[in-house]
Amino acid sequence: MHCQLALWLVQTTLAAPASTQADQTDAILRSPETDAALRYRFTDADQALLEEVQRACFLYFWREVGAPSGLARDRLKGPVASIAAVGFQLSSLPIGVERGWITRAWGEQRARTVLKSLLERDDNKKFGVYLHFPDLNTGGLSHAGYEIVASTVDHALFLAGAVTAASYFGGEVSALADRLIADSNWKAFAVAKGGFLSMGWKPDDPKDMGGSGKFLEHHWWVASDEERLIYLLAAGAPRDEHAIEPALYYRLVRTIKRHAELPPFVVSWPGTPFTYTFSHCWIDYRGLGADDPRRFGVEAPRVDWFENSRRALRTHRQRCIEESLRFKTLGPERWGLSSCAARAGYIVPEIRPSLRDVDTWFEGTVAPYAAASAIMFMPTEAMAAIRAMRELKGSDGKPFVWRDPADGGYGFVDSFNLDQDYAHDDYVGIDLGPMLLAIENARTGLIWKLFLRHESVRRALRRLQLAGGEAP
Repeated sequence: MHCQLALWLVQTTLAAPASTQADQTDAILRSPETDAALRYRFTDADQALLEEVQRACFLYFWREVGAPSGLARDRLKGPVASIAAVGFQLSSLPIGVERGWITRAWGEQRARTVLKSLLERDDNKKFGVYLHFPDLNTGGLSHAGYEIVASTVDHALFLAGAVTAASYFGGEVSALADRLIADSNWKAFAVAKGGFLSMGWKPDDPKDMGGSGKFLEHHWWVASDEERLIYLLAAGAPRDEHAIEPALYYRLVRTIKRHAELPPFVVSWPGTPFTYTFSHCWIDYRGLGADDPRRFGVEAPRVDWFENSRRALRTHRQRCIEESLRFKTLGPERWGLSSCAARAGYIVPEIRPSLRDVDTWFEGTVAPYAAASAIMFMPTEAMAAIRAMRELKGSDGKPFVWRDPADGGYGFVDSFNLDQDYAHDDYVGIDLGPMLLAIENARTGLIWKLFLRHESVRRALRRLQLAGGEAP
């Protein structure tokens, strides 16, 4: 959900301000501080807390599903599925099995049900790219979401989950995922100037996905987190007529900025944390090192994307600390302003440094999943935030931002604000999902290993000339 199209409509119609904060030729290379963070070891107390958080997230994806489709609900209080949330749902199943919350047979059956529900219909996709919001119960066309669009970014998140489930369960699940991958015609969406991918396709008649329609004029052009996942999967498409040129991945704009004396990094359009974490839920950038656009004739800085995200999230936390005198919610252990459901509706904070170069604090409203998802890069700071939020009490002495699954909750609520004395009792699939996957990767690397194991991913890495394309 994350109001992607609304956010990126702005992105593609306003000129990005020129960066004067950092040298645009500087490579973003692995630092000793990041190497030290990768050596972090969780204590037994850490592990117990993370287990509790993960299980609560998992239960949402297991329980909040349509029938008979098995598709994950977009949000707890919503009437529709989200294809992006389904990607996180499919990735949650191996975690549930490995942690003993469900049997392997149950997980495999759920994956089969979900994939069949989507594949067996013709009214939920265009050029093999699925609707942002399919029907919760049938997997088909739905009018319950805020748009009827075959969305490239949401399809990429869905496909990443299908790849993960395929690697884990094999058999029929793998065969179904292979059909999804083969059917995904990314090149059909390469209609923007320079061959960049459109954000989606919209039917002229909202009741007919098989009829005429138009590609959205707005496109993906910034080297932000979700874009890299889209272009990686598109570069790895098994059919030449569906695959994009690998050079497009490197032509995504890389603009380097910094805050004060903190290290510089390639910024996203809004600067919000999810734009630095989503692709890392699947792509293990730790071992890829700094890429090299010049191999593809592109003059752009080399970037170690794991290092880049760690710098971005460190900077975001520091900016939250600096604003703690203005907003009571913020501090060293309460930070992370990211897209979420809040008192004002669905909000998308924007925090400098960014391409858009604005601050929109939304009165300091914190989304717990933002700091929790940073655990892959900043385990010390993320653990402190998770523990502080879990222990935070309201004026009634009860947990302020935690709702126990035994009482119908799914762990951390989607957002909270101490100045407003408010916690938003809703759950959003694409907020719980990255929290669940990021924690698992930090603990065991499971999702990273499963994603990299798949031939479509290794093929993409080979075409992009990145490490990891060889068979494991």
